[in-house]
Amino acid sequence: MCASPVTPARTPLGAPGLERVLTRWLIPAYVIGVSLPWIIGAWIKTGYQPGLVNGDPQPTRDLIDIFCIGMSLFDATLVFTVGIGCLVVSIMKGPVRWADASHATQQVREPDERERF
Repeated sequence: MCASPVTPARTPLGAPGLERVLTRWLIPAYVIGVSLPWIIGAWIKTGYQPGLVNGDPQPTRDLIDIFCIGMSLFDATLVFTVGIGCLVVSIMKGPVRWADASHATQQVREPDERERF
């Protein structure tokens, strides 16, 4: 029998890193996180009309607007921070490099205690 060289069935790419998965979700997370508080705030403010609530409804509407601004800024900051983290991890990993399948021609030996100093 002839021994055939061992060849992998497919390239060992594997699943992408978490930073690449998170990078794909940054823009949708930003759009949803910035727009959703304003949509919910507008829906809540429809119940605060003059004549339906005792007192002046304007302070409550202002409070809802402040809450929407805070949630939008929080989401924008969170997405920006995760994006910077993904960028740093991608830069630290560097480009993918594949080694060849050949065996080493010389044996690599570890240095002894005497050779380290």
